[in-house]
Amino acid sequence: MVYKICLSATQGTGKTTLATLVAGELRRRTVETRTLPEMSTLAREKGLPINEQTSRETQLWILYAQFAEELTYHARTAPPRYDVIICDRGVDNYCYLERRFGRDEQALRLVQGHLLKYPYNQIYVLPIITDDLPEGEGVRSTNHQFQQEMDAHIRRFFQEQRISYVDLPKPQSTDHFREEWVRTIVNQTLIDLGKEHLQMR
Repeated sequence: MVYKICLSATQGTGKTTLATLVAGELRRRTVETRTLPEMSTLAREKGLPINEQTSRETQLWILYAQFAEELTYHARTAPPRYDVIICDRGVDNYCYLERRFGRDEQALRLVQGHLLKYPYNQIYVLPIITDDLPEGEGVRSTNHQFQQEMDAHIRRFFQEQRISYVDLPKPQSTDHFREEWVRTIVNQTLIDLGKEHLQMR
């Protein structure tokens, strides 16, 4: 069974960069790893509105596309067979739907069912680390209030749904490449895979 890591966060926290760094460290240790794309980026490429301007249809598409992409790696039989997949967001995509349109029972049941049958081995929630929000190829919102609201919404949703997660600490000012986060995620993954001897020091 593939080991699933989910990186959950509001926008502008370094989630996508972290996914790339973690994947690189795991591959260096001969752990076959695949990073799944952020679905909101794909939605934007298809001309769908995202962030503050999102539509109900966009958010449902993001949820369905996210889960379909994850299921691909559960069902995969052709090489390469991945040991680990890293999801750039996951069930927290539901929070963007709920924030804009309120509780959606159909979408919530989809999320709950996915978590029950295809759970993540670990979910890591990244903190807001800066007030500076560069646009990031026109996909990331630069609205700091929206960023804070989504951070609070994601955390509240996980608590309400009793979804376990690891709250990553704010990095030290000298930790420019988030080495503490990378080490935490890589080492926990290796422990869970029974490869403790390969841990980062």
